[in-house]
Amino acid sequence: MMAMFAGFGAADAAAPVRMELRKIADNVYLMQHPTGSSNSMFVVTDAGVFVWDGDIRTADQVFAGIRRTTDKKIIYHAISHPAGDHATGGWHFRQDRPIIIGTRTQAKSLAAEELEEFTTRKRSNDALYAPYHNSELVQPDITFDGSLTIRFGGLTFVLTEEGAAHSTSDVSLYIPEKRIFAMGDLFKSEIHTGPGDTAYRTFRAGKPFMEIAEKVMARRLPVETYVPGHGPAHVGRGAADLQELNRYFAAMRDEVSKMIRAGKTEQQVVAEFKMPAPFDKYGQAAGINRFLPLYYRDLKAEGVR
Repeated sequence: MMAMFAGFGAADAAAPVRMELRKIADNVYLMQHPTGSSNSMFVVTDAGVFVWDGDIRTADQVFAGIRRTTDKKIIYHAISHPAGDHATGGWHFRQDRPIIIGTRTQAKSLAAEELEEFTTRKRSNDALYAPYHNSELVQPDITFDGSLTIRFGGLTFVLTEEGAAHSTSDVSLYIPEKRIFAMGDLFKSEIHTGPGDTAYRTFRAGKPFMEIAEKVMARRLPVETYVPGHGPAHVGRGAADLQELNRYFAAMRDEVSKMIRAGKTEQQVVAEFKMPAPFDKYGQAAGINRFLPLYYRDLKAEGVR
C-alpha cells in the first residue's frame, strides 16, 4: 500500500526515526512518530499493558518504551485497521505473547492482501523493507463484528467498528475512565488525510470520514483527547479536533467543486489545486495529489457540474 509509507522514504531507511514517548493521560502513553507516519498507544494497568496499533518499522521502539515505563507484560494488542503501518507491529511484541484483537473483516484482509504484501516486502532486497526481514505478520487471536468491550485492569476498553472510510474496517477505541478516544486513520492531526488503498471505492469525496466523525460526536462522550493515527495528539482539545476534521473535508470538497463548476478537467484540478487556508499549513501536502482525482470523480458522481 502506498499510503503505508507516507512520510517515510529512503532517507528515513538510512537514518531510522525516533518515536517520541508522550504521556497523554494517567498511565496512557502515545508513541508519536516525529514526521507524521503512524502512531501507537499503550495503556498500563494493574493487570498488564494494552497496546493500540503497531508498525513493523517502529514497534520495536514501542516495545522498548513499554519496558522503560513498566515491568508488566503486554496482555492485549488491538488494531485500528488492517494497513501495514498499523497492523504489522505484533511481531515485536511476541516475547509477551499478547492476545491480538481485530474485526472479522480486518482478519480477512490480514490473511489475504496484507499477508501477500508483507511476504513480498520480506523477500525484497530494498533497504526500505529491511524491517520485514526475519519477521512474520501476526494474525488476530480474537475477532469480532460491531463492537467488543473488554474489562481489564480496572479499566473499560470499548472497541467499535465505526465503518469503512480509511479502510474496509475502521475501529475506534474508547477508554471512558481515561477520557481517551483513539481513532486510527479516521483522524489525522495536522496532516492531509485521505483514503487507504483498500478503500478507494468508498472514499466518496471524504463523506465517510465526515459521517463517522459526526456519529462519534453525536454520542456526546466526555472525551478529553482524540488520539490520531498520524500526527500530534492535542491533549485536552476534545471534540474540537473532530470539528476541524470535518471543516477540512468540507473545504476540500468545496474547493474541488468550484474547480469543476469552472470547467476544469481532472488533470487541471490536480495541476492547479490550491490548498485552502488554514489547511495549507498541514503537513504532507505532496500526498494530496493522489487523492484529488478521487474528490473530482466522486463529486462528479454526486452531480456537481
